[in-house]
Amino acid sequence: MRFSVILVVVLGLAGACITAGLNSFNHFNKVEHAFAGRCEPVTGIPGSGDIQIDIARKRAFISSLDRRAGAARGAIHIFDLNDPLAAEGWRDRTNGSPEAFRPLGFDFFEEGQVRRLFVVNEANAAVEMFDVEDNGDLVHLETFAERRLNSPNNVVAVGPRSFYVTNDAKPGRNTPLANVHFFLRAGSGQVLFTNGTVWRVVADGLRFANGVDISADHKRLYVAETAGGAVRIFDTDAETGSLTLVQVIKLDASPDNISIDNEGDLWVAALPKPLSAFRLTSDPDARAPSEIWRIRDGQAPEAVYRDDGDELSASTAAAYTDEILLIGSHYENKFLFCELTGRAVQAQTTP
Repeated sequence: MRFSVILVVVLGLAGACITAGLNSFNHFNKVEHAFAGRCEPVTGIPGSGDIQIDIARKRAFISSLDRRAGAARGAIHIFDLNDPLAAEGWRDRTNGSPEAFRPLGFDFFEEGQVRRLFVVNEANAAVEMFDVEDNGDLVHLETFAERRLNSPNNVVAVGPRSFYVTNDAKPGRNTPLANVHFFLRAGSGQVLFTNGTVWRVVADGLRFANGVDISADHKRLYVAETAGGAVRIFDTDAETGSLTLVQVIKLDASPDNISIDNEGDLWVAALPKPLSAFRLTSDPDARAPSEIWRIRDGQAPEAVYRDDGDELSASTAAAYTDEILLIGSHYENKFLFCELTGRAVQAQTTP
């Protein structure tokens, strides 16, 4: 009898802890569509996991990978904002190099005559560096790998061969242990910096380190903590790449990729119910809601876009310029081309 009572108590406590954990990730909340503008789907580019806008040339780089197609090779596309239906947008710009290529986060870097794309390659846990030609084609130059970089997620360049890269979870994001780390919000994520030769861990203890971007003057680094529901802001040291935490901005969602527009505002793609996204890897009929947040210096974060997953499931990327907002997703065979015409929507989901 005593054992039965103890078992009931233990199971009850376990159930309460699991329920509390699910509640902390908004798992039982209802998400309704809200957007002060209009969106059109652009189909034919699967798994648009990250998007970066080349503002000067009014074009967007879009990573692509069919994540349900086993060992499929990914691609990088260029989308012309002035001519959204241009046929060139559906052509892979990597010319098949490297052969094993599964792109995650990436960054467009321009300094003088140097134009480069730095791309996290999930296929080899490395960062690939490409030259960007005038027509947008990519010429592979170099692969950067380091033994501590076992689960790279996103990258932001600060020089022709120097960059910060997030290592989302020490066990590796595709392992069962990483899922446990995510649910328990274990701080096993990192940010690494390299000058092209020497590597250093410059931030540790992040709760699934994901998207990363840097201010135009390279003085502030922004890192998304997906399991922590926050964006961490660091001051940077230009000489060493060292980081000093200055602020943590909490969101009522789990942030993924970050991009910064030409006004210095942050655009953050997020999952309001992140645990619902786990089903997407194997179930093409599954849906997970999406949110896009805008963070302006000195102001509270604003939810700009929200959807229950019917228009776009599990947003992972958002990039903005001149009232055009592009929204991507790891698992959709489309991305959204949106025109933002109004103010932010109400900033919270409802239970």
